[in-house]
Amino acid sequence: PAIQACSKQPHYHAFALLDPGSKLVAGRSVVITDSPLSNRSFRYNILPEAVAKRVGLPTMEQTVRLKVNGKEHELTIPTQRLLVDCLRYDLGLTGTKEGCSVGVCGACTVLLDGKMVASCISLAVAAEGTEITTIEGLAQDERLHPVQQSFIDYGGFQCGICTPGQVMAAKALLDENPDPTEAEIKDWMMGNLCRCTGYYKILESIVKAIGPSKRVGR
Repeated sequence: PAIQACSKQPHYHAFALLDPGSKLVAGRSVVITDSPLSNRSFRYNILPEAVAKRVGLPTMEQTVRLKVNGKEHELTIPTQRLLVDCLRYDLGLTGTKEGCSVGVCGACTVLLDGKMVASCISLAVAAEGTEITTIEGLAQDERLHPVQQSFIDYGGFQCGICTPGQVMAAKALLDENPDPTEAEIKDWMMGNLCRCTGYYKILESIVKAIGPSKRVGR
């Protein structure tokens, strides 16, 4: 496969990347062109560890300190390791799921300093110095967060793959806007996809998390 550095493209995130000379380049995309038998190409605004290995680029390591759910961790990891992989495989926090791997389905949503990020397109080393919150960090003193409890009470899930991301996104919404309208909830949650529920129960769960007396349709 061939690899080339491309001009900066707008994306959810743009972190430092490795160019063909293995030199760190800030804010650039990388295009991986598949075998001669395929015309497919894949554009990355970061260069994931697995892709770097695939195209034969060297892997550098870096020691980082990550604060996850209030706990400090010191890790030595490859600079290309994605945050979702670091959380799941280095820290054992498997609540965060990977669905699309390109930052569009919302399953991997975590919070960095209270803001939503797609951890499947975010480098772990770039999260140093931030407060990372995953689904495992929402419950306090063995009590579920109100959004978690509401998803259980009102059936806001089926297979459960997208549920952690849905819950994290809903929490971020209610932290920013404690009393959103139904239209505001739909607008906020449109980046979190679900193939099971048809969204009605997810919407109801979020509405009821605001207050049990709230009704869908406001």
